[in-house]
Amino acid sequence: MTRLPRLALVLAAALAVPGAMVSSTHASPVAAGGWRVGAAMVDITPPAYAAADDARDFPSCPTSVFNGARAFDFEEPYVDQNGNGVYDFGEPYCDANANARWDGIFISGGVGEVATTVHDHLYARAFAVAHGTRSAVVASVTAQGLFKNYVDDMRAKALAQRPQIGGIVVTANHNESSPDTVGIYGAPSLGGAAGGRSGIDDYYMDFLDKQVARAVVSAYDDLHAGALRVGETTVPSGLSIRLSNNFPTTDDTGKGVATDPYVRVLQATDSRGVVFTVMNLAAHNQEIGHGDNPGQLSEDWPGYFERRLDATVGGTSIFLVGDNGSIEDPAADHDGTYAEASSSGAGFADLVASLVPSLSSLKPGDVSLRTATFDVPLQNNLFVAAVGAGLFGKRTVDPAGAVSTDGPVELQTETGVLDLGPQLQMLLYPGETFPALAVGSHWGIEDAPCADRANPPVPTWHAGATWRFEVGLADDMLGYLLPPWAFATTPGTTQSTCTTDQNDKDSLGHQHKLEDESVGWTAAGSVASQLAGLLDSDPSAAGAGVVRAGRYLLSSGSLSPSPAGAVGVRLADGTVLTRGSFVDFDGVAQPNGPNQWTAGFRTGHTTYYVDVYPAA
Repeated sequence: MTRLPRLALVLAAALAVPGAMVSSTHASPVAAGGWRVGAAMVDITPPAYAAADDARDFPSCPTSVFNGARAFDFEEPYVDQNGNGVYDFGEPYCDANANARWDGIFISGGVGEVATTVHDHLYARAFAVAHGTRSAVVASVTAQGLFKNYVDDMRAKALAQRPQIGGIVVTANHNESSPDTVGIYGAPSLGGAAGGRSGIDDYYMDFLDKQVARAVVSAYDDLHAGALRVGETTVPSGLSIRLSNNFPTTDDTGKGVATDPYVRVLQATDSRGVVFTVMNLAAHNQEIGHGDNPGQLSEDWPGYFERRLDATVGGTSIFLVGDNGSIEDPAADHDGTYAEASSSGAGFADLVASLVPSLSSLKPGDVSLRTATFDVPLQNNLFVAAVGAGLFGKRTVDPAGAVSTDGPVELQTETGVLDLGPQLQMLLYPGETFPALAVGSHWGIEDAPCADRANPPVPTWHAGATWRFEVGLADDMLGYLLPPWAFATTPGTTQSTCTTDQNDKDSLGHQHKLEDESVGWTAAGSVASQLAGLLDSDPSAAGAGVVRAGRYLLSSGSLSPSPAGAVGVRLADGTVLTRGSFVDFDGVAQPNGPNQWTAGFRTGHTTYYVDVYPAA
């Protein structure tokens, strides 16, 4: 297929005009066409402390004794022995829920850092789509990550109120200036990498479960006749996103190799204007959390993006995080300031607004959420200990799979595909997915430090829809997900012999630094395989291509795993393809020739995705 526009050049020209943006007046009257759409946003900021709430939350705690200052509700009373106005590890506290740790609002991204102020409020934003009797709701939550156990609670609470909701997806947007929801940021600090106690506040998580469920229900209740439009562009140079030097996203010089450059947009309109606008982007959300902003809660640059786009085009604007493994914040200087976050958010809001007039109508059709639930081994020795210590809150091992051949315990997780009609599929990944896993790469087995591990299928190559959104941190948090053959850890983190040296380089000299924050290599391969299987089982996947081992054919007649300078493709069976067009990893024709994101070749009505990983 050739779909237009991918408007990098047009948008670059539009963005060069100071203040250029599109107002909500672009919306025209909408024919119902079968779609129903809705949206909602619910405040999930920890409520400010109110003494009257202690009787509700901590009835057994004498606050005349445990009288330390608290900024928020849901923080257990304590004695402020050093008089600094915040809880410090070791100070006496009232353990009202008997979980052997102080429950308070720790900042996600800062070990042992207690939240003290709200810079800007945090929200769960949700959009709903329905066709006929089928419906689905997707919620994007301002949080670093959400474990499946909590997501299951959120779904259960929503379905208890609206059992007719067809499918619910809950994603975290990977915010690191929000309350700790993954547990590793409590006190005391252990070498600055993690805390010795969980940073999860059980009272806040109960509140969060209810608020996210409320957002889901409110979006569903808002369903009404409307239309959907979709489009994408590439990130322009003025909004470039910093890459973390980490294989296989970057090469040995730090240059991006396996990335996902697309800004994907889904917008719903009705006869009055815009209902919601979703931006799906591979990027982190940690500028404020990693800056010099101690104790401050903030939505970071996505909050600035959403607020500006709300004001620009109307409706509810939503950031839906993509395959962001090793892809950092979209900031020019990365100085961790609000001015920087504001600039980044405004830049992407204006980019999306400028794309809106060129969005393509999305053909109405069946709304379907297909999921696979399965066990994965917990191969990270550090995480095994953390689970045992209760660091991850309600996240537990799967009792049905407590013994594994690949690791001491197993976790239950899930992946899925959300079909919005025949033209749009959202691929759901339960962690921070590297683009090399989600959309493929040009690395071969000769580049793999762990070549004895299988190369999993590339999920998007198995999709049949015209438009494909890569949705990260969906319905669970397994940490980083990268191809198993690229997964090398520091010695001792796992039982694997595929490790890095004192400079975090593997046996082939590739730079690493993130695998210690993952459950293990098998999980990533399982997620990719399960997701590809769901896509392959779709009876309407007639638009899907075929995957074949091969190489790119250069004008000299030589073969290369890279498409740079290619004039065609040679498949492993000897077939040579030169008449047709190159395609990117989503199967979109590239009339201007191959580039970094080329993944195959289309000839006639067949799209061939070229797997360059096997030995030539």
